[in-house]
Amino acid sequence: MTARVGVAAIGCGVAIVAAHIVAVPRFVAATARPELAVTWPAPVVADAVPTGQLAPGVAATVEHDGAAPGLVISRWRARYRGGVTRTVAAATLVGPFQDPAAPPCSGRLAVGQALLDDGAGGAGTVAAVVRRELGAALATVDVFGIGKFKRLDALELRWVGLRDHPFDRAMFPDAALRAPAPTGYLRATAKVQFERLAVDVVLGAIPRTDGGQLGFTIGLSAAVDVDNRALAWLASRIGIDRLATRLARSQLDTALLAALGPPPPLPLPGGGELAIEVCDRPVEVVADRFAAVALRWRLTAPVVASDGHPILPPAHGPVAWPPPRPGAAITLDLDLDGVNGVLYQLWRTGLLDRTLDTLDLAGRFNTHPVVATYLTLRLSPVRLALPPVVAASAGGRLRLDVVTALAIADRASVTAATALASTTIGFAAGDRIAADVALAGLELTCRPAPDRLVPCYGDIVDAVRAGSDDVPATLGAALSTTLTELFVGQRLTAAAAPAALAITGARATTVADAGALRFELTAQIDPTP
Repeated sequence: MTARVGVAAIGCGVAIVAAHIVAVPRFVAATARPELAVTWPAPVVADAVPTGQLAPGVAATVEHDGAAPGLVISRWRARYRGGVTRTVAAATLVGPFQDPAAPPCSGRLAVGQALLDDGAGGAGTVAAVVRRELGAALATVDVFGIGKFKRLDALELRWVGLRDHPFDRAMFPDAALRAPAPTGYLRATAKVQFERLAVDVVLGAIPRTDGGQLGFTIGLSAAVDVDNRALAWLASRIGIDRLATRLARSQLDTALLAALGPPPPLPLPGGGELAIEVCDRPVEVVADRFAAVALRWRLTAPVVASDGHPILPPAHGPVAWPPPRPGAAITLDLDLDGVNGVLYQLWRTGLLDRTLDTLDLAGRFNTHPVVATYLTLRLSPVRLALPPVVAASAGGRLRLDVVTALAIADRASVTAATALASTTIGFAAGDRIAADVALAGLELTCRPAPDRLVPCYGDIVDAVRAGSDDVPATLGAALSTTLTELFVGQRLTAAAAPAALAITGARATTVADAGALRFELTAQIDPTP
């Protein structure tokens, strides 16, 4: 009897286990939440933030990080038992966008009083060039009764307002004063010493933009500084008009263009160039402070995405520029449109991808101890899928969002993926460009099909992010070097100009509540042979 009860118990237990074996998978299947997946056939460029469709049965929250115009990251997050979270993300460049046919006036080039004249017409100033050109124009002047030219004394250059010296208006032709009326001009005064008398000379140069070109109208007046009435009468009858004509025909206008005009196209390392154009706006002149010209980037034709949408930089609109710092030789201001415009051009020429190659981000991942020891996972070199996009951030910093495309290989299996990185950028005080980069976010989303997004290797990304403290410093150093190479060492000149603008140093900071980026350039005027 006991034996039969034991056999029955064993049989009952086996039946229960068998029932569990059959039932548990069904129970798990019935109660388990489906894996996160999003159908995302949306374009990478759009006029509004697109929406994605979750896979059937998936419960997830969706949020949008960023705002139009600019890069908007759509992020879906699903939570599972045990505190496990899975996330997928997609980026969309949202308009409105800049128009390559009519780029916005997104920059300002201000030339400070310090570059005009250091108070002594010292080497490296515009005053030194004006002294040389005036001296060359007068070197062979020999007027009967007045004598030969001897030297220039008391040369001084200033930015002045047009209303500050109303009698100077007679020096200029009416065409130089037509609407939109200029607000000021460069005023040079000097005493020209001849053998028998001195002539007080006032030289004016009114800057004006027409048809995207910056030009200067030169005016001149001369008065005799002599007590002898006979010599004064003789000077008024002989030579002074010819002197003024001779000075006006000198190359002073091209000397000023070399100092004050926009630079020619800047060559980029590895090929390509950045071209700056003058906007048809009145030149801003603030007496004894600076003169400023509105600028814009020349945008090349848009890159066309795989879905046919053109890729262009976003358009935010202008900002109110704060005045340049007193004492700054040259100040270049770029609002967000200007910064995004130059990033677009750097991306389009391939310079940014070449910079990524030097950083070797894929190599850093592949050789990370966690990856190298425990995984067969390897990454391909990353490439920028979109131009980096900058927006204002808290604390006077800029937010830089980067979208890269790569492939993830796990032995023979290869999956396309998108890596999204968000950084904030500040600039340390000092006499050089020193970018401080902080990593604000890094995530990886797999794309097993062109219109399907799924999570991939989130834990590994977290581990690599936690162990990559040197990456922000490396990015900051690369950004500092790239920006410095754009300016420092450049030698800019206009055609046939007797002088060149040599940029010897640069520093950067944010202004206008991080709505603009300011470069202060140390520069000098070097005479050309």
